[in-house]
Amino acid sequence: MTNELIQAHDVSKTFRDGDNQVTVLNNVNLTVTKGQLMAIVGSSGSGKSTLLHILAGLDTPSAGEVLFEDVALTRLNGSQKAQLRNQNIGFVYQFHHLLPEFDAVENVAMPLRIAGASEHEATQRASALLERVGLTERMHHRPAQLSGGERQRVAIARAFANKPKLVVADEPTGNLDGKTAESVFELILEMNKEFGTAFIIVTHDMALAKRIGAVYRLHNGTLAAAGEADADL
Repeated sequence: MTNELIQAHDVSKTFRDGDNQVTVLNNVNLTVTKGQLMAIVGSSGSGKSTLLHILAGLDTPSAGEVLFEDVALTRLNGSQKAQLRNQNIGFVYQFHHLLPEFDAVENVAMPLRIAGASEHEATQRASALLERVGLTERMHHRPAQLSGGERQRVAIARAFANKPKLVVADEPTGNLDGKTAESVFELILEMNKEFGTAFIIVTHDMALAKRIGAVYRLHNGTLAAAGEADADL
């Protein structure tokens, strides 16, 4: 059985800006294995989020191919991609994107309900996940009643709702103060170890990134393993 979760082969992405064609990604090759922790770093506008969206099937490359467990994402239609994401991929963003009218349990339960779970089953799973991320006393609070760190913990719990094989995190600590960012980052490491879920984390913070096993740098559309020269990124 293969240990490869995602394989990106010669992935390129171009956009048209008026009369100009802008290349954001240029022949990117990347392999993510099951349970792997990976960071992608780079300056603002370097294409990190675009790459993350392509790897997760939210965007389509202009050229090249992405395989998720040997399934070519470009060969799936929209509903098939949505089903694959719902069943296999969790998402955490810099801004939590929680639904303001629902409490923490309801937000975490949402992906489960979309996947067809009963209200009782979804609520039980959501409650257990919120307990795991240290929010037992806050699970019936709405996002506006939670701190920034608590909202990110809810977002991480939601990402794990359907027991994904992969969580993609786009600047998950970028909107938090240093102490809160550290606690959220530690939680990500714990969830990776406990559940064996692979993480691809996009971040500006090289200090945090270097605590992850594999670090890649995206620069001028090209992805390469980060080295000591990137220490001040």
